[in-house]
Amino acid sequence: MERRVPLDATYQALGAQFTSYQGWRVPERFSSVEEECVAVRQLAGVVDWRARGFLIATGADRVRFLHRMLSNEVQALEPGQGNYATLLTPQAHLVADLYVWMMDDHLLLETHAVLTNSLQESLERYIVADEVAIEDRSEQLTALVVAGPAAADLLRAAGAQNLPGEEFHHTQLLLGQQTPVHVAKVSQTGNEGYELIFRVEYAQNVWNALTVAQRQVPWKPVGLAALNVLRTEAGIPWYGAELLDTTLPPEAGLETRAISYTKGCYIGQEIIARIRARGHVNRKLMGLLLEGTRVPAAGTKLIADGNEVGEITTAVYSPTCGRPIALAYIRREHFTPGTRLQIASGGTAEVTALPFLQRA
Repeated sequence: MERRVPLDATYQALGAQFTSYQGWRVPERFSSVEEECVAVRQLAGVVDWRARGFLIATGADRVRFLHRMLSNEVQALEPGQGNYATLLTPQAHLVADLYVWMMDDHLLLETHAVLTNSLQESLERYIVADEVAIEDRSEQLTALVVAGPAAADLLRAAGAQNLPGEEFHHTQLLLGQQTPVHVAKVSQTGNEGYELIFRVEYAQNVWNALTVAQRQVPWKPVGLAALNVLRTEAGIPWYGAELLDTTLPPEAGLETRAISYTKGCYIGQEIIARIRARGHVNRKLMGLLLEGTRVPAAGTKLIADGNEVGEITTAVYSPTCGRPIALAYIRREHFTPGTRLQIASGGTAEVTALPFLQRA
């Protein structure tokens, strides 16, 4: 059954059109997708990010245990720091991609709502003699994304002072002088961005504080459709589109953000190290500049010399680039930027490096 986000009534009053995403009814758009994209690229936008799962890890061995499980560094993190990581199978296929937020007395693990149970179950399977407990806090916590060049100004106008200055740094702040919010600096759009994590019952207070701040810093509510365009322009893969349980992290370009090659052993590490030693993967997530105005469906095949050489995972019209673009997995022989491919449903495409923003 589709669940409703805490701010559902507020979004209805704003005239939102809704869609279903990972079991939640979320705003698809408030105005036009183009207007919302422009707001984030030029000023600021706020996106509901309720379709997230939150786990906390407690116990004396929590840091050491997660360091052995996840693909990125955990032991070196200080409270107020975090990173992006993956949990893999022994064959290095993706179980979940996640954010790791180091707190004073626990770690907060954030992933996609649909992966919460599998992430928890997979971690608990490896707890033997470790003093660690994994608890699901998804019912208690929710999140908003604040993105755009004016995002920091917006949060300061809403009362948040001493914002985290580096990517993946985070801190507890007050919005509207009374509402506690955990603010993490992390981009979901390629722009400067922050994630606000807070208790569900504080949702309206947080929204009200941002609304009051709108008098000083203009911003727009942004729906999932525009966020999908923005993250595509930024080359950010999403679970269910580019990331599946068959994905190897280097195929999706996650090796630079989610993998440490110096931390030592973790689940799937041997395969990841072997891929690095080989120097390539057989397929890779790349960008496509599409000819014409047609936006092909996800799953559309890519053809070269009569042979299937890739598949589109996401295709959108990009207001920033002024043309249709796509993310696609392409075989190694054909993913050199500048390569031209046929689209099975009609038309042609030029392979390009990610992100698209560097060409805009």
